[in-house]
Amino acid sequence: MEADETRQPFNTEAYAAAALAQGKTLDTVQSELSKRLQQTQRTLFSLINQRYEDFLGLSTSLTGIDTTIDELRAPLTTVKHEIHEVSNELQTKLEYMDSRLAYRAQLREKKQVLRLFLDLEQLLNRVGVVLKEAEAAKDLEHVTCLERAAVDVSQIRYFARKGSEYPYVVAAQQRIQHIEESLLTALEQSLRPALEKFLEQCATQNDMDPQARQTAGTDETANLIAQTLRAYSTVEETERAEDIMRTALVRPTVSHVLGTQPGRGMGLEPEKFASMLRSVLQFAKSTCVPLVKSIESHLTGSNGNTGDKLAVRVVWRELSSCIMEHLPLVFVPGMPERFHKNYREACVFVSEFSHMFSLSNDSLMVDPVYVEFSRKWQLSAYFSIQKKHVIAVLEDFERGKLLNAARGSESNGTRPSTPASKPQVEQDVLQIKHREGLLTEHAARAVWAIQQCWASNVYLEALAAKFWQLTMQILLWYQQTASQCVQQLIQSNASKSSVQALESHELDELLHHMHDMFAMREVAMEQTRAICRVVPGTDNGTCGISAGLESAVGQALAPLDDTSNKAADHISSTITAPSTSTLASHLRRTTSQFRHTNRPPPSTPSPYISSLFAYLESTESKITHDQATPERMKHMLRSRVATRVSQEFARVCADALATISKTEASLLRLRKSRGLNVRVDVGDVVVPSGVDLRGKVPEADNDKIRRQIWLDVDQVARIVRGYGVETDPEFARFVDLIQPFGI
Repeated sequence: MEADETRQPFNTEAYAAAALAQGKTLDTVQSELSKRLQQTQRTLFSLINQRYEDFLGLSTSLTGIDTTIDELRAPLTTVKHEIHEVSNELQTKLEYMDSRLAYRAQLREKKQVLRLFLDLEQLLNRVGVVLKEAEAAKDLEHVTCLERAAVDVSQIRYFARKGSEYPYVVAAQQRIQHIEESLLTALEQSLRPALEKFLEQCATQNDMDPQARQTAGTDETANLIAQTLRAYSTVEETERAEDIMRTALVRPTVSHVLGTQPGRGMGLEPEKFASMLRSVLQFAKSTCVPLVKSIESHLTGSNGNTGDKLAVRVVWRELSSCIMEHLPLVFVPGMPERFHKNYREACVFVSEFSHMFSLSNDSLMVDPVYVEFSRKWQLSAYFSIQKKHVIAVLEDFERGKLLNAARGSESNGTRPSTPASKPQVEQDVLQIKHREGLLTEHAARAVWAIQQCWASNVYLEALAAKFWQLTMQILLWYQQTASQCVQQLIQSNASKSSVQALESHELDELLHHMHDMFAMREVAMEQTRAICRVVPGTDNGTCGISAGLESAVGQALAPLDDTSNKAADHISSTITAPSTSTLASHLRRTTSQFRHTNRPPPSTPSPYISSLFAYLESTESKITHDQATPERMKHMLRSRVATRVSQEFARVCADALATISKTEASLLRLRKSRGLNVRVDVGDVVVPSGVDLRGKVPEADNDKIRRQIWLDVDQVARIVRGYGVETDPEFARFVDLIQPFGI
């Protein structure tokens, strides 16, 4: 058993983990290891004894091994030296082959350079011959020779760039430059006459019908121009050709049309400017369009947007550059009305030009000259002028209002004057007041200012964002101004007595402001829908942008709700004060009418009930005789007045009924004190227990009074319902409470 254990591999980590898990001490572990060592030694001795012969053979089998090793070492060393010699020989041959290959590559490179020199020399000689042939040729044959020369020159440039570091190429640079200049000179001498000839042909064909014009010889000239342009393109000199076309084809006519205007465009009449632009477009239509389309048809193998490039880079650039050169002051908004019309004419000019050449959407917009032409128009300065004019009208009105207030003109109801306002503005504001049904100058001027921003003679599509921002500022001005006016009027009217406050000028102004705050919402929304029809991208007001604009207007006018509520609270309290101040005396009169008078029971409401809302009706009539009162304003005033009146009426009636109950209780206690058998259960309550007059004819005085109060309360409830509003919740509960007093 012990021998079997010693034959098993001893794992120190497993033994240590097991000893730790079993909680063995170091002494115990040392003892166990010592025993295992002894067992191992005994096992080893036992094996040696059992196989002693094999043990002795371990040493005898190794006898002579050193001699065998020495015998093998000599041949192996020889083989090693031979391998090193072969390796060195192969390395030498590889190095030799690499050097030969490098030499061969140098020869190939020199051969290529030599071929370059030969090809370059051949091209130089050939292009010289071709240029001489071109000098002797005419018209189309002349241009064909120039095209061949252009192809050779293009190859010469390639070889010259490729061998620019070689002396031969450096020495040939002067010759190459001379050939290039000769070619470009020949191309220009071919292009300019062709362009002039085309202009002459177009000038003589203006009176011809379209069919005759197509067969009148311009196509041959256009083909000549197209081949010349192709030669320019071959030698990468397109810009030079475009510059020649601009100066020879476009500039003479356009400069003649625009250069006749004195003053460099200062104060240029829009009609004159429009006439100039129409003349320029007519020239482009009759001359440039046919040429561009003919060139595009002849250059079928070139890029598909050749026509767009020629129209933009030749015709448009020269047209716009001439306008900026000859009429620089037309871009200055010194006279806003003329600037507006001239800018609109320029926009029409650009649109018709783009349509005339069937340009793609981006081909003109990305052109740097178009960008410069657009920036030339001082739109920001124009907007500043219009904004200053609008703000001046609003600020002048405020200054005039303050001056007249200091002089006392506001107290007598006169219209404030504006120190710097123009008669036309005042007339426009007055028309807006009548047309839109507005009662205050603030609202009318705000509407005028908004309409001024989007008027056809002011608004420009490029300034849509700025005019919309100004519109929002105008709405904010009206909202703040209306709030300040309402606050001042409330403070001024609050110091007066109820009768004076009801008949005061401040209350009339409050009504007008309240009326206009409601009307202004509808007017502003209608104006916003009109704006959506002219703002780009709103799709006639049916897309999300339109909804966003209306939402912005609603948010700008949202603070008017608080101002309207403040005005309505003050107006309603002013209206109800004189009506409710006499309620207590009316109730006392009602009590005295039936107390000890033996009058018959009441069957109709008291006469004073019909006058409770008389002040409300007279107040509404102050604005309805001229303008229709907005329904929301009517509802707000009626609701607040009905709430205040019904609340106060319920309180006064409850006090009167409680007083009646107290009186009855006192009389009953007095009768009981005299020895009468009377039950006293009536206290300080509105409806005593056991009192129910429904279906009965009241006989007692107190019951007659209760019936009269019920008739009056019921009539008030009917009047309030007739106004389409609700009574105060306390009044409704009071009506339910006194139902036992009803019929």
